[in-house]
Parts: sequence; C-alpha cells; structure tokens
Amino acid sequence: MQNLLDDLKQLLQAEQAFISDGAILKNAVIEAALNMDVRLLELLIQSDTLKAHFFTEVAGTLVFDKVKFQDFVSNKAFLPDSYTAFKNRIGLTDGHGNYLSQSRDVVLAWPYKDCVLEGGMTKEDRGRNEVFWNTTLAPDDITRLFEPKVFTGWERWDAKAVAEGEAKPVGEVSEDDNLLIKGNNLLALHSLKARYAGKVKLIYIDPPFNTGDDSFRYNDRFNHSTWLTFMRNRLEVARDLLSNEGAVAVILDDTEIHYCKVLMDEIFGAANYITTISVEAATTSSFKTVNTGPTQVTNFILCYSKRKSSFEYHVPYIGSAEVDLGHFSRFIENFDDPCDEWRFKSISSHILDGLGFNGDTANSQWAKAKRELGAEKATIAVTEQANEFALENAYRVFETKTLQKPSSWLTEPLRKSRELDHVIKLDREGLDPIYLYQGRQVYFLGKGLREIDGERLVARPVSNLWTDIPTNNLQSEGGISFPAGKKPEALLRRIIQMFSSSRNDIVLDFFSGSGTTAAVAHKMQRKWIAIEQMDYILDLPASRFKKVIEGEQSGISKAVEWQGGGSFVYAELAASNSAFADRIEAAEDIATLQTIHADIQATGYLRYEVDLSAFDTDNFAALPLDDAKRVLMDCLDTNHLYVNLGCLGDADFDISEDDATATRSFYGITE
Repeated sequence: MQNLLDDLKQLLQAEQAFISDGAILKNAVIEAALNMDVRLLELLIQSDTLKAHFFTEVAGTLVFDKVKFQDFVSNKAFLPDSYTAFKNRIGLTDGHGNYLSQSRDVVLAWPYKDCVLEGGMTKEDRGRNEVFWNTTLAPDDITRLFEPKVFTGWERWDAKAVAEGEAKPVGEVSEDDNLLIKGNNLLALHSLKARYAGKVKLIYIDPPFNTGDDSFRYNDRFNHSTWLTFMRNRLEVARDLLSNEGAVAVILDDTEIHYCKVLMDEIFGAANYITTISVEAATTSSFKTVNTGPTQVTNFILCYSKRKSSFEYHVPYIGSAEVDLGHFSRFIENFDDPCDEWRFKSISSHILDGLGFNGDTANSQWAKAKRELGAEKATIAVTEQANEFALENAYRVFETKTLQKPSSWLTEPLRKSRELDHVIKLDREGLDPIYLYQGRQVYFLGKGLREIDGERLVARPVSNLWTDIPTNNLQSEGGISFPAGKKPEALLRRIIQMFSSSRNDIVLDFFSGSGTTAAVAHKMQRKWIAIEQMDYILDLPASRFKKVIEGEQSGISKAVEWQGGGSFVYAELAASNSAFADRIEAAEDIATLQTIHADIQATGYLRYEVDLSAFDTDNFAALPLDDAKRVLMDCLDTNHLYVNLGCLGDADFDISEDDATATRSFYGITE
C-alpha cells in the first residue's frame, strides 16, 4: 500500500494540472481518472507497480480500472480532501450518507464559462452594453473553440511593397517575420501557441479599462465579473506564450488595477510579481480641475515575470543635461598628479575668474559680478558656464559623501583619512579604486554620466514612478489619428528596454489599437506580433507599420536613429460564423436579414437547440430591425466563429491555395 502511495505521489508531482502550490489536488486527480485523461494514464503506466495494480490486460490491450483507482485515491491515507483537511466535513450526501463528491452515481462537473465568445465586434460604434456574452461550454466545445485556426488574406509588406503600394505574396512564414493578425484575440492567442509557446520575451497590453467611458476604442462597458473573466482567459494563454525569461506588463487605471493584481497573482504566481509602475498619464489642466474629488491623472503598469529565477531586469536610465552644482561644486586642478597632491577649486570661482571677476574669496568675486552684471544675469551666466564646465570635466569634478554603513575593511582607512589633509587612494583588484578625503568618500561626476540617445548626460535609474514622459501632443506620432487612445512611443520604449535586451526577442501585444507597441519594437529592431479584431486594423496599425518601414521620424525615431526598413506579414483568422455576424451587424433592413437567414440555414453553424427550418418568417419580418438582428445572432454557434485548422482542406470554406500554403508554413505542416 505505502509503495503504491509513494509511487503515485511522485508521478503526480510531474504534471502541473494536478498540483497547486506544491500540493496534489485530490479532486483533480479523481476527475481526470473518471474522464480517462490521457495525461494521467500516461503517468500511471510509467510505473510497473501502478500499472499492475490498476490496469488489466484484455486481448493484448491494457484496460484501466477507474473505479478501483478512484477508491484508492479517495482513501484518506493517500491525500487529505481537496483544499480541506478537517475531521468533520460539510457537504451534500446521497440517501446512503455518502458525499456526492465521492459518489459513483453522481458526477460533479464544473462547466467552462466564458464571457468572450462572441468576439464579433469589429467596429467601435456598435454600442452594446456588453459586447461579449456569457456562455457555458461543454468540454468538447472548449476543445473545438481553442483549436488552431486557418489564416487567410496573407500579405507581406516590405520596403519595396510599400513603395509600390502592392503587397507581396507570403509563401513561407519564417521565424524572422513580424506578424499583424486580425481576429478575436483569445482565439488568435491559442493559434499562436502552436508556433510561439515559450518563445515570447515581452507581452505588453493596454486592455479596456472598464471605466464605462474609456478612450479605448472598444466598447468599454463590461461589468466587473465579465471584465475579470475576459482578462483571465487571455492572460492564462498569454502565460503559455512567455519564455521562462519573459515578462508581462499590463497598463490600467485604478478602476480594475487592484483586482487585476489579484488575478495575475493567481495566474503568474505572487512570487513572480516584479513591480507596479505609476505613470503620470494626464495633467490637472482644463475641465478636469472642475471635478469635486481628486483629479485622476495616473495609470498603473503591473509587471510580472514568467519565472523569477530566470528573469533579468535591465535598468533604464533618465538623462539630464543639468548638473547638481550644489553637490558637484568642486574640481581637481591637477588631476594627473598623485592624489595626495591634488588641489581643489570651486567651479563657480573658476568661471568667475574667466569672466574677469577676481577676488580674494568667492564672496568678493560674486559681489563684483552682481555689481557689474546685475544679480540675475550674473547667476545665469555663471550657472550656464559652470554646468558646461562640469560636463566637460566630469572626470575631475567631484563631491564627498559620508558612508552610512561602511564595510569593515574600510573602517580603519576612513579613520586614518580624518587625520589627513589630503586624498588617499585604495586600490582594488579588478575594480575602480576608492578615494577617501577627511573621513568621506570621493565621488566623481563622470561615474554618473551615461551615453543616452547620443548625448553624454547625467543619468539616474528609473524608479517605479514615471512623471517624465509627455502624454499630450501625440497626434503626429506614427502619422495616424487615434484621439486620446494612443500611448507615447517613449513609454513603450522604456518598457521594452526594461524587459528585452536582444534583437531576437519577440514582443507581443494582443490589444494592438493604434499599433504603438509594435511600431516601437520595430524601430528598436525587435521581432513583434500584434493582434487586433477591430476593422480599423488596416487604417491604423497596418498603415502605421508601413510608415515605419518607410522611415517616418516621429516618436522615438531620432533617439534610436531609425532610418526605415524591415517588413511585416498580415493575416486574418479565416471567418466562418463571424462572417455571418458581420453581415448581420451591417444589415440595414429586414429583407437583407431574411437573405442572411437563408444563407445561415444552408452553410452556417447553428446552436444545437436551434432549428431554423421551423423559423416563423412572418413574425420575424414584423420584428424591429435591432431585435431581428439579435434573433439571428443568437442562432449562431459562437464556437464556430472561425475555421479550424482541421478543416483546411474542406471545400465548403473556400480557402485559396496561397492562404493554405502560408497557413501550413505557419504551423510547420509538411505535406
């Protein structure tokens, strides 16, 4: 008995579906056994002991005794009951006093519930209160829904194609291709898993904020529970796409940020939380100041790693041409001499000397300058020249700092330096030397300078509070109009800098919107994937990417020395019922809907409980147009919005040979 228990526990630890926080989920194991789950059966037959105990050979075939296995697992010697380990249990029982959860006569099945399955919204002016319906799916429906999809409309755009205004055929889809995909992002993400699982370095998304009055061009009127389901389903599959070194960043305001953090703690693990970045996203100007409560100007970026132990954070720096002259006020006149001979001088005195204002003291020099130039002009003149001098001579401009918790080996040198009137130098193997002066450490300005966008500037690492990125006057960025919904390219550049360091890194955004994420990734020479289901995909992100290829100079272009080039591939999820949904939405009269009804009856996929042959055409014709649209929309099986990969060769879907070839290449299918 004990050997069986030990063997089973060890095997189950290898399958994530049966584990939560390191503990084995008893109910999940039982359910898997009852459903003859392939993952469980494959684990069990790895052990000769378990195979002999729970399997019987019949005519050369192993038969699994799931009832025997369930009884064994249900034994309290194996595992405490799922999530609880209490002596007294509370629950529903049958007539014999047995708990339903352990009954062979009753199966407790939790249906899959999702709020995102319609996915038919492609135009921002279709104003339903809730774009996505709550739908309950059976297990086979779930499998069908998330199967990889066929892609159509394949186009390749490079510099030549953009210049000529005509896309190139795609043919083979390579690992170097950037991708722009149109369609329901949940289903597109599941299709990406076949090719990109475990390969994406950074996921950044700007989802609907659920404010009810959002700048985002989706219908942003989810109720709270719907929004959470909406996000959960996408983030779960997004996690599968991330590499072990990867990270995800989600930007929201304070409407849902706290709930989203709890959700992401569950999906990615609280231990993989990196930080929450506060971004100043607006100002208190204009109408916002008339609000009676606190003016909301902040967005928040939740950052999580896939696996903290493999994650590497790359520190971005903020640069400034302004030197803190209050601290870095002195320089070494004879820097090339031995440090015990160094002579110090005030930068301001040096500048005043150069301006001809000599004196015995700095105060007398300033007095002369203010008398001749006026106080304001003298201050400006000296400050400007002092700042310039400090940057040019940063290697010998310095400040001294008291060490709060010096290393033990520094204690004696620091004590000694207090007794001396000159600098002492402490050499370190493989490291820069340390300089001490009168019990303090000497810090040179040059150590704090970095090359940022072609300039040598005073640099400081960014914190989790970002107030330095302008969020207004973005109309010209990217050469497209996306009022109040466009994020600054500088914002996305910093995020990519934080989480990606290689040109081979893949950046994914499945709420592409205006295409800022992909445009910035392109300019930073990263690979990218963008997903968008709205019809403006061709007018906004696709158009923007073409301009990037041409070398447009807005946003971060000058900072990263972008001159154009590169390419991207465009494709759409092949429409099935989604094509009918679009036709229904666009219909302007009952007669058109009656035509659509006939087409749906002939070739559409209907909900199992719908019989269109019994459709009362007279009553239908009498309905208001919006109600008639809803009736037809309700007839569609929302699990057949797009064509599954398994139907690629089905003549009913009329997939062109070019689209079929590109789709096979994308999935790595060889004929």
